[in-house]
Formats: sequence, structure tokens, C-alpha cells
Amino acid sequence: MSLKTNLLINRVVEFIKYDFNHLKYPLVLCCHVVIYILQKFNKHSLAFKIASNVYRTGWSGSDELGTNVAHYYFKANKSLGRQISDEFINNLPVLSNTAKFFERPQEMLNGIITVLKNPSDIEKGALIINYSYYFPLFIRFFDVEKIAESFNIILEPSWAGFCEENILSYSLINAPIFLQVYEKRDKRFIERLDSNIIPVEVGPSWFINHNNFVPPTSGKRDIDILMVAAWAKFKRHNAFFKALIPLISDKPDLKIVLVGYPVDMSKEQILQLANLHGIADNIEIYEWITPQEVSELQKRAKVNVLWSKFEGNNRAIIEGMFCDTPVIMRKGHNYGEHYSFINGQTGYFADEQNFKDIYQKISLNIDKMSPRNYVMDNRNCIIGTAIMSDAIKKYEVNNQRPWTSDLAVKVNDLHGMAYLVSQSEHYQASYSLIASLLKKNNTK
Repeated sequence: MSLKTNLLINRVVEFIKYDFNHLKYPLVLCCHVVIYILQKFNKHSLAFKIASNVYRTGWSGSDELGTNVAHYYFKANKSLGRQISDEFINNLPVLSNTAKFFERPQEMLNGIITVLKNPSDIEKGALIINYSYYFPLFIRFFDVEKIAESFNIILEPSWAGFCEENILSYSLINAPIFLQVYEKRDKRFIERLDSNIIPVEVGPSWFINHNNFVPPTSGKRDIDILMVAAWAKFKRHNAFFKALIPLISDKPDLKIVLVGYPVDMSKEQILQLANLHGIADNIEIYEWITPQEVSELQKRAKVNVLWSKFEGNNRAIIEGMFCDTPVIMRKGHNYGEHYSFINGQTGYFADEQNFKDIYQKISLNIDKMSPRNYVMDNRNCIIGTAIMSDAIKKYEVNNQRPWTSDLAVKVNDLHGMAYLVSQSEHYQASYSLIASLLKKNNTK
């Protein structure tokens, strides 16, 4: 398939999923009918999967569809919800990033499953699970009900759109589950479900190690635009390159740096796109570099860009803010929420039509902006941990249980979690306890 044909197909798919969503209520009505028919034929997993996919799009009416179907399966008819959940969990595919955990699930401990508080004889501890695709593995390989007797469980989702098996399987656990929510739409969905899942208003991008991403102490910012984004279709490099053309016409020596790694595209394909738009000479590209190397590039950048229409709670733009680098975020990102962390201190929203104007606006006002001050005061791992601690403390105290110590502060990197200050040895007994609760004979 030619590059241009592939781009056309991708654009059609994107248009169907994300453009003019306010006009797509008729499609949602059709999905209602399909789901009803599938339910009559006891095709419940497929019925829920359709509802899940439609909810994620944000089409007009998809909120109600997702909420109603989730309530039907995971609140009103839990036996059907368990059937859906079991089928999903038992048929999980073995992926490149999960294969080793099918063989040795205990290797998820201290990185993917991270203890933030040790339990005692009278007080529950806490653990957090990072990345949505690991949530069902925890249920598959560990005795979650037993673990929940000693630990409060926190889920940190990778992407927006919470009407999915990864998350709703936890509504069947007989224990409170604390779920990070970073989109108001998903928060409403969880609240309307009225289950054991308790929303906590933080997300992955709160947990950047601000000691590793700091402003430059000297030197000129010689990178005009930085984009840290996997080589993936949803990152929309092609649309980003189109947006750059008017700016490069005015400034032919514009320097653009791309940082990423292969997902469903390769570095070579990204360069082909740049060549297609005639901007390859402006681009410098890095693949699979370390967080320290990313930090050095952030320090050199004048502007940091996020151009996806839909993903999770992006970390790269906050990493840039800690380096005092303003951001341009694609207008309408995820469900179009005007996030409080995109403001006059930190950056602006833009689209393909006004990217040049927004970039020039930042260039003129950069001395008045202070991204690092904003995130240090409002959005960092210490504040995020305090928000999670307060939510769990409130629940425990309301249930007449003691709460004498708060959660340890953890930080995220590309492959998992680490402690900001604490040492993992302090939690070794907790990890041993969790490891002892592996289910028998349930590995690959």
C-alpha cells in the first residue's frame, strides 16, 4: 500500500472516530439497536465491547450509552458482568510487553505493582497498579480479594475512556478500588456507575520526577519545536507536519526535534512523512533515548508539542513544563476539556489552522510565562500523592478504621514506577505478602 493511500485511510478512520462528534447521534442510536439484538442472542461480551468503543469516541449520546450498558452489566446484572470480565481476562493476548509476566507474574511487583504503604495489624496498606493493560493481569494472576484485605488498591489508567473491561472488572471486587481520573467525562461515568470504584482526580502526568526535569542553567534554547511522541498513528505526525508548513515558510531554518520509539509506525515512516511535506531538512530525530537525554532536549526547546486527538494523561508535556518549556496542545484533545494546566503560564491550545499564530504568540510572550513555577505549585508528584492519600484516608476514617501514615511518593518513567525518596527495601515484606497470594496454576 502506498504512503498516500495509507494516509487517506488513516484520515478517514480519524474523521469517523473524532471529527464532528456532535453530529453522530444517529450512529449511537444504531449502536443501541445492535447492542439490544446482541443481548437477545446472549452475545454479551460483544455487546459490551461495542458500547465500550462507542463511549471512547465521545460521540453525541455515547455518554448515556456507555453508562447504561456498564450499569446493566456491572451493577444490575453482575453475573453477566462477571461472565464478560472472565472471558476478557482469560483470553488476554500475550503482548511483547506482557509476555514475561505470563511466565513470572511476580515480576510485576515493585515497578508495575508498587506498594505505597505497608499494612499493619490494625491498618491497611496501599498499592498502585500502573498502566491499564496490567490491570486484568493482576486479577488473572493474583488473589485480589485476599490482597484487598491488607491493601487499598489504586489504579492508574493509561488512556481515557473508562467504559472498558480493564477497569470495570474491578467493580466486581468486594473492596474499595481507588481510580485515578483525569477527564471530567470519565469522572462523571464512574460516579454515575455508583459502584465500589472511587474516583481520585489525579493522573499519570502528576508523577513526574521534578528532580530529573529541570530548567537549563545556561545556554541558548536552540531547538524551536520539540515533539516527544511514539511512532504511532494516533500521535498524528502527519497532521503536525502539515501544521508546520506555514511556519517553515516564514522561518526556513526552523529546527524541529522528534523523540520516540516504534509502535505501529517506524522511524523510517516518520521520515517519509516529513519528506512528503518537504520538511525533512528541518527535522532531527531520536529513537529510544533515556529520560535523562529527553530532559536535555527539553531544556534546549522553545516549545513542546502534543498533537494527538486522543490518548491518556500525557507525561511529556509536563516534563517539558518542569524544564520551563511552554506547550502547544492540540485543540479538542481527548474530549475537548480545557485543562487548567494549559494556561497563560504554561502554554496554549491550537489546531492545524492557527499553529503558526500560537507559536508566534508564545515566542512574543515567553518571558512572561513560567511553566515550572506553575507545575511545582499545582501539579507535581508530592501534591498528587497527597490527593490520593486524602481520598483513601477519608474512606478509611468514614469506615471507622485507623489512618496514621500517608502514602509514599512514587514517580513514573517509561517502563514503570519508582520511589521519589523511599527505598523499596522498606516494602519488602509487603511485596513478599503479595507474591504469596499468587493464584496457583494460572500462569501461561
